[in-house]
Amino acid sequence: MRHMILLLLLALPLLALGQNPNPSAALDAFILEEMQEQNVPGMATVIVKGGEIIWRKGYGLADVAGNVPVSDNTIFSLASISKLFTGTALMQLAEDGQMDLDDPINTFMPFDVVNPSHPSTAITFRMLMTHTSSIQDNEPVMDTYYSQGDPTISLADLMERYFSPTGEDYDAENNFLTSEPGEAFEYSNIATALAGYLVERVAQMPFDTYCNQNIFDRICMNNSSWFLAGLDVSQIAKPHTFEDGDYTTLEHYGFADYPDGQLRSNVTDLAHFMIAFLQQGTFSGNQLLSSASVAEMLSAQDSDDGGVMGLNWYQEEIFLEDGGTVAMWGHNGGETGVSTDLYINPANGIGVAVLSNAEGDNLFVVDELYNYGLSIAATGVGNPPCQSTDVGEFVAGETFRLYPNPTNGPVFIDRASEVTSIQVFNMQGALLLEMQPNSSNVIDLSELPSGIYSLRLTGDNVAATGRVVLMD
Repeated sequence: MRHMILLLLLALPLLALGQNPNPSAALDAFILEEMQEQNVPGMATVIVKGGEIIWRKGYGLADVAGNVPVSDNTIFSLASISKLFTGTALMQLAEDGQMDLDDPINTFMPFDVVNPSHPSTAITFRMLMTHTSSIQDNEPVMDTYYSQGDPTISLADLMERYFSPTGEDYDAENNFLTSEPGEAFEYSNIATALAGYLVERVAQMPFDTYCNQNIFDRICMNNSSWFLAGLDVSQIAKPHTFEDGDYTTLEHYGFADYPDGQLRSNVTDLAHFMIAFLQQGTFSGNQLLSSASVAEMLSAQDSDDGGVMGLNWYQEEIFLEDGGTVAMWGHNGGETGVSTDLYINPANGIGVAVLSNAEGDNLFVVDELYNYGLSIAATGVGNPPCQSTDVGEFVAGETFRLYPNPTNGPVFIDRASEVTSIQVFNMQGALLLEMQPNSSNVIDLSELPSGIYSLRLTGDNVAATGRVVLMD
């Protein structure tokens, strides 16, 4: 069985969807060899440089049991790369003056979060973002927060259970370190979940809604969601384990402490995110953060971690072909059946992301992609187009629907105002079709391959966009 899987992996690059801007047979061969070595069934990769995508390619299988190949648009679980987005949300709120990173978090909590060994020392937002809060992962308890599919415990309820002295999962000894808050570095998932809950408290809206409106929509991360319910599940790579020469395909799972690792996205969306941080907080003319906020997040903080920890971002050594190394800012991630990496170098504008659906070490692939990025010149084309995919209203306020959705080709446009032009874009923002509606208000997308497409409807004083899922 093992040999069959390896042969299939070698054949799949020929099936990869989309066009790689700078193909390399040597890099393909290296990545496939690493996938074999690490027993990874599927992987998606991207390099950005000079504000554009210079490499993007998927390999292998998103679902071994279903024989589903990885495409450029395949969505993966990000695991702890998710923490970069939780940190970005907090940084936005600080930038807007709604709180200060050095404020005590209890100013915004419905109950006090206190280290019982140091009850008079306040825990701050910055401590949560630098893993110096003295909050500890009680792993046996946190293992009970996992679920098949999306979590069933709300983030607010979870925080009360874990951090309130009256909570059913409160444990003074195992939920906290004996060190004083701000004193020692200790990586903590649950502390980042608490940071996500504080976004809810400060912004007065659910954490996922805040991220949708202020991060994903702002830089056109159209294939990103904290919950399975926000995505086309057929486009998500399933996690896998490997034992005795065989892959086991796992079902999608979630966990109630979701701001620390449950985000799902694809390499195109992550390219937008990396470009924004490499361009001092902007992407395609849209502001994610100020340049000062980006600089602060990508600056070593005062902790005992060896000087590599910024605000949620940390520095990782990447090995160069000449034998040297370069420190890049980013984060890795690991969950059951998942391993991920994302790193950027602000000094030369290069960013690299690798997503895979098995547990392994992606850093050799990161090294190779970064070195390849050094050898490729950006074309000057600029940032990828930023196409909104919100569905629901015309500018004039009139509602519409696209159905059936998903479809195998025909799409009916139910509209209240006259539309004179319909444009169809892929999720990279490339215009594929342009047409006028017919009298029956039906358009036919059957010429296109299966995937997710954005439709732009325009007419006199109206404009709207909608997302359509096209299936075989």
